[in-house]
Amino acid sequence: MKRSFGIIAFIVLAFSFLHSEVNAQQKSVVPLPPDLAGLPTIWAEPWLSIDADHLPSLEGGSFDRQGNLYVTHSLPPRTLLKVDAQKHVTTIFDAKDVDPNMGLNGTAIHKDGRIFVCTTTGELLSMNPDGSNVNIVKLAYKGKILVQNDLLFDAKGNLFVTDFVGNMGDPSGGVYYVSADGKSVQPVLTHLMSPNGVSLSPDGKTLWIAETAGNALIRADLLDDGVTLKGNQFVSYVYHETGWNGMDSNRVDADGNVYQAMHGQGRILVFNKLGIPIANILVRGRDEGRFLNTNNLAFKPGTKEGYIMAGGVGGAIIFKFEMLAPALPLFSHQ
Repeated sequence: MKRSFGIIAFIVLAFSFLHSEVNAQQKSVVPLPPDLAGLPTIWAEPWLSIDADHLPSLEGGSFDRQGNLYVTHSLPPRTLLKVDAQKHVTTIFDAKDVDPNMGLNGTAIHKDGRIFVCTTTGELLSMNPDGSNVNIVKLAYKGKILVQNDLLFDAKGNLFVTDFVGNMGDPSGGVYYVSADGKSVQPVLTHLMSPNGVSLSPDGKTLWIAETAGNALIRADLLDDGVTLKGNQFVSYVYHETGWNGMDSNRVDADGNVYQAMHGQGRILVFNKLGIPIANILVRGRDEGRFLNTNNLAFKPGTKEGYIMAGGVGGAIIFKFEMLAPALPLFSHQ
């Protein structure tokens, strides 16, 4: 009888917990999809407010060897910012000095210290850590300008770059393999719907691509050269998000987990190396409609510190959370 009572009590407690979670989600401005609501939750806490008075959208997100974090304003004022270990913020590049229509997106750092920045107008920027010696290369493939959204260095010092164009009626976007000098551009995977984030597995054999218009995460397996697809049968949509378009940038940790930023929803969805959802990372204030533009992430090498670049109502802000596994060593830290 005592055992039966204990089981009943456990069921009641479990139901009460589930009921409270459901009620909390119903009250949220951005409730989690039902298939994700039961996953473990990691809360990301405010780390640094960049601009509390406007509604800009932070992008970029890369750490250098000295622990400085580089982020971009993708919308006006369209600047590249350097945040040092003491949280001092310095503007090192202003796009209006080059092209007032230039939008700044993802960043990546070369092992020689140069900062590389994607732009929506087709230029690949590179510069010294203080913003000096800016080099501009127009990226194109067979005359088609690449509308760059995100990028990363592989172990050879070349770049994977996403061309953020295309939709269901015109899947014209793609992922390209680009030399650091911008002189060599070759397609890796095309016919995509606004590919956004791009990451590599720890062994460099799997490419993870987020489609914004397709609202999906793609896994593409590569040959030993780390560039060529194994074949069409090794490219798959591992996850389709419910609701409106939200897939943005992503990052991979040392265990191969994929952290996918969900724009407009104030959250990161974590997948294991097989592409199965395993955790939610939520930013404080999301349930009230604040800081929903969770666009990009940065992992601090040698730690389990993850940082989220966010914006929206409440201003532009960087959140911090504890990762499930340590950060991957980057090309910048070789």
